[in-house]
Amino acid sequence: MHSSTPSIDAGGDTARSAQDAPASRRAVAAAVAGNALEFYDFLSYAFFAVYIGKTFFPVHSSYMSLLLSLAVFGFGFFARPVGGVVFGLMGDRVGRRASLILTLVLMTLGTLGVALTPSYASIGLAAPGIVVLARLVQGFALGGEIGPSSAFLIEAAPRHRRGLYASWQFASQGAGILLAGIMGLLFGRVLGQEAMLAWGWRAAFLLGLLVVPLALYLRRAMPETLHARSSGPRPHRAPVRYVVIAIGVILGGTVSAYIGSYMTTYAIATLRMPPTAAMAAVGGIPSVAMA
Repeated sequence: MHSSTPSIDAGGDTARSAQDAPASRRAVAAAVAGNALEFYDFLSYAFFAVYIGKTFFPVHSSYMSLLLSLAVFGFGFFARPVGGVVFGLMGDRVGRRASLILTLVLMTLGTLGVALTPSYASIGLAAPGIVVLARLVQGFALGGEIGPSSAFLIEAAPRHRRGLYASWQFASQGAGILLAGIMGLLFGRVLGQEAMLAWGWRAAFLLGLLVVPLALYLRRAMPETLHARSSGPRPHRAPVRYVVIAIGVILGGTVSAYIGSYMTTYAIATLRMPPTAAMAAVGGIPSVAMA
């Protein structure tokens, strides 16, 4: 495999050769690791929603503060379909690599917006406003990440291993969620409640950003797997019923995943469980870690 990325010529010869040669393990790792990092950044909010609510929505009722915090968490989901459409079109026209680099940059900016915004006590109503904007950016980026990364993994795979390569997209999502739970557990045990509220939850966000330079470096070195459309027959359109079935399958997994993410908040705010125990239970950490 050549070190430089070949360009796609009008005749499509380069595209066909790229399709026949699977990408390197490093290129696949770049897609998988970047996807896990973006899910970590996006879903860490759910694990720290109690602290975020007290920081940016200090109303008289703790439940109202939590509800406002969860509402902001939901704002990210409004932007995800938009990001999926925009980056899906971009991935089909410009290339998978450019799309994946841009989504990682946008997720980094959105995460910095959440982690570095001063509290409501410092800047007033501007604080929740900035956090809402940051969550919209995060949602836009995550929505745009899934399509191009899935397409890249399928196109980068050997013809007989496309299912295996594509499965890493979903596996990386679980890895990001698990990592967020582990970070919540470790920070909760080491820092305690007061430090977690003051700055600990911010540090958990920023810690995930330490690997962004490496992820960007790896993604810049990824080969381009987008094939010239002129090099082959027009793509086959799946029947509508297949699309509906696929949406239903994804919906079931998505709903259960986010209910699981909310369980940390529910355990802390409603069941009054210690934060470390709640995060350990949801993250699947062995019970010995709670002792």
